[in-house]
Amino acid sequence: MKSSYSIGMDMVYIPEFESYLKDPGTAFFDQTFTDWEKQAANLKQTKQRATFYSGRYAAKEAFLKALDGSWLHTKPTISFKYSELEIRNDDFGRPYFRYYGSLLKTISDLQMESVKLSITHVHEYAASQVLIEF
Repeated sequence: MKSSYSIGMDMVYIPEFESYLKDPGTAFFDQTFTDWEKQAANLKQTKQRATFYSGRYAAKEAFLKALDGSWLHTKPTISFKYSELEIRNDDFGRPYFRYYGSLLKTISDLQMESVKLSITHVHEYAASQVLIEF
């Protein structure tokens, strides 16, 4: 059977995340990031935290777009909590996804062959691209 591919891409404005970090009452980080991601961010200097979070948020958005894009012209049926999708880095700094909760079952059901992830930061922006092979 021939493989099919789907691509998702997203870009975010890093200063928005700087402002979120200044609001101690926001639930955004608890709803969007895993405990591991929040702990990893807290190890960084204050200025780097916004960059760290923005890149991971762009990756989660790009992942969702890649999932939605594979069924073009159909109503989206896949949804998940962003806190069920975690971005880590291998020993060489390359980012990859880890899945939790209901998203783990969804990923298993979709029988994805591979998922490629790229995250970049330029000036005040973070961007991510995801390629899914089915």
